[in-house]
Amino acid sequence: MLKFYLMPFVRSISAASVIMFFSPTIVSADQSEAMKAIDTFDKTMLSIFRRGQDVLTAQTRPVMVIARDVTVMTKDGEVTFPRDAPNYLIFKSTSHVLLGIIGAVTPWPDEDTENARWKEDFENIAKAVDTLLNSVGHLDLPEDTISRQRQMLETARAFTLDAVNRGTLTSEEVSKVINDMRPAWAANMRDAARAELGALHKAVSDARAAVSQDVWDNMYVVHHGGSNVTGVNVVELYLERVMPQKVAAGQVMFAENAHGNQAMADFVGYERMQRHVGAWAFGDPARMEVDLLGYEAGAILDEMIPSSPPLE
Repeated sequence: MLKFYLMPFVRSISAASVIMFFSPTIVSADQSEAMKAIDTFDKTMLSIFRRGQDVLTAQTRPVMVIARDVTVMTKDGEVTFPRDAPNYLIFKSTSHVLLGIIGAVTPWPDEDTENARWKEDFENIAKAVDTLLNSVGHLDLPEDTISRQRQMLETARAFTLDAVNRGTLTSEEVSKVINDMRPAWAANMRDAARAELGALHKAVSDARAAVSQDVWDNMYVVHHGGSNVTGVNVVELYLERVMPQKVAAGQVMFAENAHGNQAMADFVGYERMQRHVGAWAFGDPARMEVDLLGYEAGAILDEMIPSSPPLE
């Protein structure tokens, strides 16, 4: 597609122009010094900017960090409220047999490969299932819930061993076993969500009870996760339900891929600084949620790259 766009442009210029266009750029001594000055200036401005951001970050307390546990960080220190949910780990982990099967067949194996990777992976899945089945009966769960885990795991074990023994595998077979296990792992996901929400609610409630109304009113709340869960996730849904005023006021933030309490608390300062930039420069605190060059880039791309004819 890129070739199609560039061809009219290439045909419209002379051979001499092509040579000049692709020739190495000769930089004069004065130009080189000017570029060094540009670089120095840029670093100086960013250094001042970041120093202001660091001060703002240090002043951004109190902060509630929701990670493995719930931690309230104030100017006087921090207090952690446990967010223990062993059942969440149980239901989530046993259901990961689904991920193991999907991982073993992704990318889809080449039929001509004699020692395909999926065969070894399936054998390992079956062995791991055998080991877990020896222990699953000792979990502190109702008997019908344990039976559900056994049913799901035994279905996966039978499928993987049968496929290895036959030495063949089809996508239809993989789809069928996933659908066969679906009722069990779907029930597990519901139970996992209930366990996580219960633990989260207790920890947040304990944290709320431990601080004054003034501290609570000024508190920012930050949680995290991967970019694939920015839309809908358990913590976000919970916070929207229990503290809608903070969500509406911009006091609840999602620190994508931040790890550790300090890094998550620092993200609040970073986000507040971005809001300052948006407000000062554009009169819109949310402006920096858009790439600074984003609006301009769209118009420039319209000029640079011609559109293709519609497919229909």
